[in-house]
Amino acid sequence: MRGLWPLAWSEFRLNLRDPMMVFWSLAFPALWLVFNAVIFSEPIPGSGYEGLNHASFLLPGGISLVILCASFIGVPITLTNYREKAVLKRLRVTPVKTATLALSFSISNVVFTVVGILVLLIIGRIFFDIQVLGSWVAFIGVIFLGMVTFLAIGSAIGSIAPSFRAANIIIWTIFTPMIMLSELFLPIAILPAWIQPIARAFPLTPINTILRDIVYGVPLDDLWRLGVLAGWIVIAGIITVRFFRWE
Repeated sequence: MRGLWPLAWSEFRLNLRDPMMVFWSLAFPALWLVFNAVIFSEPIPGSGYEGLNHASFLLPGGISLVILCASFIGVPITLTNYREKAVLKRLRVTPVKTATLALSFSISNVVFTVVGILVLLIIGRIFFDIQVLGSWVAFIGVIFLGMVTFLAIGSAIGSIAPSFRAANIIIWTIFTPMIMLSELFLPIAILPAWIQPIARAFPLTPINTILRDIVYGVPLDDLWRLGVLAGWIVIAGIITVRFFRWE
């Protein structure tokens, strides 16, 4: 794994210099949390969650936004941009192994995501008294699984997108319905019956719902939802292996 940490550190610094990455992965989720927590004091009626303030209800959605934005912007955009500029082609002929390159990109993205989540937790704790009643071990475990899932999906998008512009189109085509239907704004239970199965199949939905159960200390009876994430990892992995190109 020679060169792993220098590469990971270099990618992390590049992410910090990218205004789009910083805004969508760090600023936007924090602004979303603050805006909604200030306007609303109680969870949306019919959500099924009571006992904590609305900021605690919103926390899982904010974390999901960080994971989604960091992975969707950081991975496919970087892959397609590097491919168009022949950076991947040049990296391929260096002594650095493919596994080292992939792991360095993943580490930099994970660290960036962790920074975004810590920003949310600090803001939420200081200004809105956010609480987590359930297990922190389970909380962190679900977040990690979510990061792996969206890193895999981001890699798949970067593999099939023929260009930087095409990657943007694919990202926003997936991003918009996902944030609307994955319980960031509305509970799935109040959506039309025909769209509920689609909403539950989105990978962002189980992250939101399981994290919210943990925040409220609700028993995790529906662990099958983790299978949705595992399924997306497998599908995205197959797509990446099949379609990834260096140039």
